[in-house]
Amino acid sequence: MSKSLGRFKITPLGVLVALVMLVGLTGPWLTVGYDSYSVIDPVPKLGGIRYHSRVELSPFFGSTFKDEVLQGREFFVSAGTSVCGVFLVFSALLSILVYRVNWAHFAFFLMALCGVVLFFLSVGEGISIGVITQIGWGLDVTILGLLLSLILSLKELVRNNLTRFMD
Repeated sequence: MSKSLGRFKITPLGVLVALVMLVGLTGPWLTVGYDSYSVIDPVPKLGGIRYHSRVELSPFFGSTFKDEVLQGREFFVSAGTSVCGVFLVFSALLSILVYRVNWAHFAFFLMALCGVVLFFLSVGEGISIGVITQIGWGLDVTILGLLLSLILSLKELVRNNLTRFMD
């Protein structure tokens, strides 16, 4: 099911993929906290750790927080993370349209997957995810967008593969 927009046809699932991936690019992908202190949560009566200083990194920018107040934001932190963001934006925007070839959406899915891999390759080897560095909500939303992109690409790959005339 697709809707015609002049010469171009758009697919609703492609629009959903684009929106989810673009929202994921605006959120933090990795969060690192410094200068920790202990707190007791009053509801479950359990202890926890909070941080006075925090750095959040996404493909296009990095933000620093001190006591939950934004101190600064730096755009285009590194070439690798920026290229990752460009890959994700292009693959998200190109997934909106319907193409004549069945494998086009799969190529856009692979481009987005390469963008996510490139992000982690450009961040460095000492990030220690889960020990020091926490995963932010932006990466979760982007991975959801990748999953939707995979579903869209598989749907497009099997499109028009059935014979129309049965004996």
